[in-house]
Amino acid sequence: MNAIFGLVLITSTAILIFVNPDAALAAMLSGGEKALSLTLKMVVIYAVWLGVFELLSRSGLSNKIAKGLKPMNKLLFGQLPDKANDYMSLNISANILGMSGATTPMGIKSIQELEKHPNTEYAITMFFVLNATSIQLIPSSVMALRTSMNSSSPADIILPTVLATLLSTVIGVILVKLFVKKRG
Repeated sequence: MNAIFGLVLITSTAILIFVNPDAALAAMLSGGEKALSLTLKMVVIYAVWLGVFELLSRSGLSNKIAKGLKPMNKLLFGQLPDKANDYMSLNISANILGMSGATTPMGIKSIQELEKHPNTEYAITMFFVLNATSIQLIPSSVMALRTSMNSSSPADIILPTVLATLLSTVIGVILVKLFVKKRG
């Protein structure tokens, strides 16, 4: 697939350079500038959320969130090691708040903790599905992107996001419950 994409990119760039070299160069420079600008905006968004996670951790609030989500986690995943439960709770609550990519470090730590214990394939599968579908009550990353792109109403995305992510999460959980067997 990468070879096909590379071939299409090289061919289209070569054609553009020969057909209209001024427009091709302008498009490349403009695209690079937009990509850099978007990258910087996303770095700022993620830095803010990772700072919030650090504050939650240092204040002890993350432990309270984990304890509050423990019954739901037990229902979804089965019995979990405490450390994995803590990371998973933070990851799930961050996904609910729409922090998207900022949840990745906690997701990785969750999986690392689960892999240390036997018979956690079911929990890992369910966690992967929840991360892929993740209910978002406040799609903050998307709203921040829409704001940075000067959207006149960045919050218009809330209701469609809640409905779509709720439906995808419910279907994902049902499918895991139907097709993946718990062991141990």
